[in-house]
Amino acid sequence: MLRNKNTAILAAIVFCFFSTPTAYAKSGHAFGLRAGLGQDPDQFVVGAFAVMGRFGPQARVVPSVDIGFGDNATTTTLNLDLRWYLISLPESGVKLYGSAGPTLAFNSGDKGGSDSELGLSLTAGARIPMRGAKRYNIEARFGFGDIPDFRIMFGVLFGK
Repeated sequence: MLRNKNTAILAAIVFCFFSTPTAYAKSGHAFGLRAGLGQDPDQFVVGAFAVMGRFGPQARVVPSVDIGFGDNATTTTLNLDLRWYLISLPESGVKLYGSAGPTLAFNSGDKGGSDSELGLSLTAGARIPMRGAKRYNIEARFGFGDIPDFRIMFGVLFGK
């Protein structure tokens, strides 16, 4: 168990520093920012994510960091998902996907005390095109283990 919330904050900062939009745009990868709501704990959540390496024509590696505020706690999650694009809706450019991967959660109580937990996240989402190289992203994340149970996130993705 990790007992230091500064480690979680440092991990989030390092992730965001190395995940700049400029670097991903040049390499063909994409970077996004998102916000949403979580349940158990009930929190407002903000985060960043990147769409990176390929595994075949339909799968991508998608690391992300999310920070949740509320319900007398701050929760930082580090996610490493493998995303599969399952369905492309005709003539719309919308792509539906599912993903799965490990999640490391750092929990800090407002009145002291912290811990870390490891679990599994399953997600379902949609990538919706905008003009240029931007896309919207909406995602539902389901947690298994001692990590947040559910989060719904809306984001904007920059890059290819």
